[in-house]
Formats: sequence, C-alpha cells, structure tokens
Amino acid sequence: MRRRSTALAAVCTAALALSSCVDSRTDPPPPPVKVAAKDLYGTWRGWEGSSLTLEAGSRAVTVRLDGQEFAFDDAWRMTGSGSWRLLGPGAYRGGNTVGNGSVIHVEAGPRTGRGEEAKPTAPESGPSGPADPGDVTSRTEPPPEKAVWDIGVSKGEKGELRLFFRTSDPDVRDTYYLTRETTTASP
Repeated sequence: MRRRSTALAAVCTAALALSSCVDSRTDPPPPPVKVAAKDLYGTWRGWEGSSLTLEAGSRAVTVRLDGQEFAFDDAWRMTGSGSWRLLGPGAYRGGNTVGNGSVIHVEAGPRTGRGEEAKPTAPESGPSGPADPGDVTSRTEPPPEKAVWDIGVSKGEKGELRLFFRTSDPDVRDTYYLTRETTTASP
C-alpha cells in the first residue's frame, strides 16, 4: 500500500509540474473575421500607451508597440513608421497564432523615412489589452532597424473589431490586444 501511495504522489507531482508549462500553440484560433482595409483605418490602442495607426495608402505608424512572439522578450518598444497590408482569410501561412481570418502584415522602423525620429503621442488612459504583459519600465532596449508583425482581427463581446498578436515564448505567451481609439464628441 505504501508503494502505491508513493507512486501516486510521484505521478501527481510530475503532472503538476508539467501542467504549469502549457504549450498554447495548439489552442484553437479565434473564429475567422473578414474585413476590408477601410474597416481598419484609424488608431488602435494597446497597453501602456502603445498604439498602431493604419492609414489609407498602406502607411502604418507605431507608438511604443512591443514586438511579436519572441521579439517581445527582447524588451524594445517601436515608435516609428512603415507600411501595412491586409491578407484575406486563408492567405496567412504563419500558423494558428493569429487565426485564419483577415490578418494585417505590418513592417515598421524607428524613423519616419524623412530622417527624423517619430514622435510618440500621449498614452491613452483606461484599460485595454492584457492586464500586465510585462513591466513597461524594463522595456528599454533600442528597437531593431525593422520589425514585422502579423496581427489577427477578431471581434469583442459586443461585436466590435479588435486586433491581436501573441507575445513571448509559445509556452508562456500572452495575447496583446489593440482596440480602436474612440473619440468623444464635444458638447
């Protein structure tokens, strides 16, 4: 009887240790969402003052946007400009990390293209994105000359569009959400 108890305890301990490292690469992608480019124009806010602005003419502007996947672990935040394009449902071939609906491919660098530093905008107050994907004060490394994101499109509980990508190692990743900036009308 004592051997069974010891064996059971060993199995339970091993199962508990393994359960703390769950590989999220097999999580099902969100339901596919199909959008047109014009549905995405505007500024999308993330956590701690980050944003992505998608303009007509394929221009993208990033403000303190963290890297995707393993690039997030490099502790940089990108403020700059570049380009974007919309991939239709089924066109993205990078795995299930951003779903199989419409995907936004963004490439940006830390300068505007006119040789001047891109100017960050004031951070948006209020919660958006994950609660705490990392300590923002520790994200001080310089960004790369060019960064790439593949961003999925999903819908929130009220049917509103949300953009998302995954951060960090696939075993411990977080989902980084961006929500459309809303403007309030003046009375």
